Amino acid sequence: MRLILVRHGETEANSKEINEGHREGELTEKGRQQAKKVALRLKEEKLDVIYVSDLKRAVDTAAEIIKHHPNVEVIYEPSLREQSHGIYEGSPYGTISKVAKEAGLAKMEFRPEGGESINDAKKRVKKFLDRIFNEDKDKTVLVVTHGGVIVNILIQLFNYPDEDYKTILPSNTAVSIIELDFKDRHKLITLNCIKHLL
Repeated sequence: MRLILVRHGETEANSKEINEGHREGELTEKGRQQAKKVALRLKEEKLDVIYVSDLKRAVDTAAEIIKHHPNVEVIYEPSLREQSHGIYEGSPYGTISKVAKEAGLAKMEFRPEGGESINDAKKRVKKFLDRIFNEDKDKTVLVVTHGGVIVNILIQLFNYPDEDYKTILPSNTAVSIIELDFKDRHKLITLNCIKHLL
């Protein structure tokens, strides 16, 4: 399997450093331009299936890519949503870590009221990966999703420590490409590349 991961374009919340979680998210003008640029970058890829988070910011980003691949199957997938931050959606970056620390809980385990812990989100993403490993094993698969989901995919495929979360968090519309070898080892071809934005 050739797996291509793309984070959505910049949103209003991203630009203001606000936790978005399961909120739909509106692309900024910059985010719309980023989506067009990543779409051009992926124009020549021979895609077999496209999976898209069903949140608006990912759907709007994917729409630009889909214009160049009109005959490819597109699946809008709730399991690819960003981690739900519950009552902290709309709060500034850093709020959840601060609250978890004050509660004496590890960030990975902290579950905001009405939301998910990072480990909850990891389990959800693992179910998605197991599914596509079974259904799309010999295909080129594009996934348009969120930063936290992409980090979770990379951590699970390459056994990165959870502490690497911030260092491998992709920028908006960053592209990662992985060749999955189910008998040997997965090969990381490209990690969080934004050359299309330069």
